[in-house]
Amino acid sequence: MDGRSKSKGSVGIASIIGILTFLFAASVPRQGAVAATLDQVIQGAKKEGVIRGQWGQTTAGGSQGFAEFLAGVNKKYGLNLKGQFTPGPDMQRIMLRIIQEEAAGQPASTDVYLGNSQAMLDGSKAKVLVPMEWAKIIDRPLPSGGPGYPIMPGGLGVAYGTPVVGIEYNSKLVKGDDIPRRLEDLLKPKWKGKIASTPYAAGLREFAMPDLLGREYMVDFTKKLSKQIGGLLRCGESERITSGEFVMLALTCGGNDVVTMEKMGAPIGHATVAEGTILHSRYVAVPKNSRAPNAGALFAAYLFTPEGQALMWKHDGMDLYLFPEANMKKEVDKVRAVGGKVVVNSPQWLDSLKGYAEMQKELEKILREGR
Repeated sequence: MDGRSKSKGSVGIASIIGILTFLFAASVPRQGAVAATLDQVIQGAKKEGVIRGQWGQTTAGGSQGFAEFLAGVNKKYGLNLKGQFTPGPDMQRIMLRIIQEEAAGQPASTDVYLGNSQAMLDGSKAKVLVPMEWAKIIDRPLPSGGPGYPIMPGGLGVAYGTPVVGIEYNSKLVKGDDIPRRLEDLLKPKWKGKIASTPYAAGLREFAMPDLLGREYMVDFTKKLSKQIGGLLRCGESERITSGEFVMLALTCGGNDVVTMEKMGAPIGHATVAEGTILHSRYVAVPKNSRAPNAGALFAAYLFTPEGQALMWKHDGMDLYLFPEANMKKEVDKVRAVGGKVVVNSPQWLDSLKGYAEMQKELEKILREGR
């Protein structure tokens, strides 16, 4: 599913990216942020005429979402851009594709990129993203979430949405006081064999970092959790929760799919825990080998308008928690109100971590083997 990768696949992709980066990064000059005004970008987009998009059907509403976002761009900026959307693989594989296309001197498969923090870190290291002065293009002040957030250092991308990590549950089978409020609630005997986790230790791996709960606590907790779970499933397989095959998934990749399913009447809910949460940021960027970089930049800018944020909530169940009206802000405020820690998963945060990949492998093994 989009934004989620299996550990073995991630290692393979990371290795390929490292080789490609070594081969061609020296030939890509490092440059300052592109200083273009909104009017200049609009005029450039008029000349380009067409924008191509590629991401998974579960990201931003897929083809339907692309059409609605494009209609909003045309209305907002007085354009008549034509759109071409092609469903694609997960976020990290699309970034790998962009890196390979840039190395081969080919145009990017997508003129605007939507991706998670790991993929953006890969793209920034490979130097395949256009540095932009986003504040000159986004015609709405962006609240600061701390150093380098939501705009990445160098203007390589900007976060447009923040899914909140927690526990997904079947709202018909888990109600009232049974809804977990702390991680330890998952260890109640009544849930033995009825809970699922993910094969890639989603959420657990982040909670094991020093600025959250730390390695010692999470290794011990995961060992206990492994004896409670009845199976492993990928994020996005929520029908296995709504069907009652499992009553809960702990932890989620962000819970935004729960929001979209709730709107359709599915028996599903999402709870954050008092210990804290991780905000799995989603970024937008423009590839250097984009055939329509101005149109791509406008598409990106539109995501931050009230209309764009509303569409993102409609199609992807997320918005940027920093905006005062954001739905995600309410979830973050709940965690902070009970003293929970909140960590933003950004490319620079991932890059600063030591032992993250090793920690993920260790927790994955515990979940698989139950010890």
